[in-house]
Amino acid sequence: MVKSLRYVSIVGGLVFGVMTGTLWESRVVKADAYKEIEVKDGGAIVGMVKYDGDIPALKVLKVDKDEQTCGHENKHSDELIINGESKGIKNVVVSLVDIAAGKKAETNASAVLDQKECVFIPHVLAVSAGTSVDLLNSDNVMHNLHSWSIKNPGFNEGVSGGGKMTKKFDIPEVIKITCDVHKWMSSFIVVKANPYFAVTDENGRFKIENVPTGSYKIEAWQEKLGKKTGDVVVKPNEEATADFVYTKK
Repeated sequence: MVKSLRYVSIVGGLVFGVMTGTLWESRVVKADAYKEIEVKDGGAIVGMVKYDGDIPALKVLKVDKDEQTCGHENKHSDELIINGESKGIKNVVVSLVDIAAGKKAETNASAVLDQKECVFIPHVLAVSAGTSVDLLNSDNVMHNLHSWSIKNPGFNEGVSGGGKMTKKFDIPEVIKITCDVHKWMSSFIVVKANPYFAVTDENGRFKIENVPTGSYKIEAWQEKLGKKTGDVVVKPNEEATADFVYTKK
């Protein structure tokens, strides 16, 4: 006998239903998954992410543990690094939104997030979904890697001096990584659904290559200033420009 369906809900990509005391679930199949294709005569997107206004003072982080390794002076936060001359912003993730098909994602080679002198290097790491990240400890003291993930499996594990652990990130999201031993330490792993992304350099510049011809929505993300979006048109074998300007929030 078929029991009556009381309700259906969708949570985190799962379909849940209650049928007179019975809980069932079914995976939702995503119809618009990114497809890897051979890109012919692709173009590139270049640009700069700038700050409009007076440059704010760098936030000071108090070093109060393991000074022999971490240093005896306080550190400056990397949460908002602005070039004094160009006003370019470092560590901004620029990416194409909802591109249907394009180049193959580089998920086979492991990305690296290191800890040196009690600072995460790089401060912002962007990877394609499905990438494994080597989480290193180049210091001679214990660090603790704590991921504040929602969609990917979370972890909170110690890594001894000179040690390493590897974690795979399969679902797109922005993940903050901290160290529970040294409270001032923080970084971000930004997991993207497609391989069309870049992290701005110290001058705020970026380049995204081998993009299929077409019109796209492009997005910039910065941990303190949030998101900005724009539109860009890519032509065969040409460079398109997409610039972003942030102001103080």
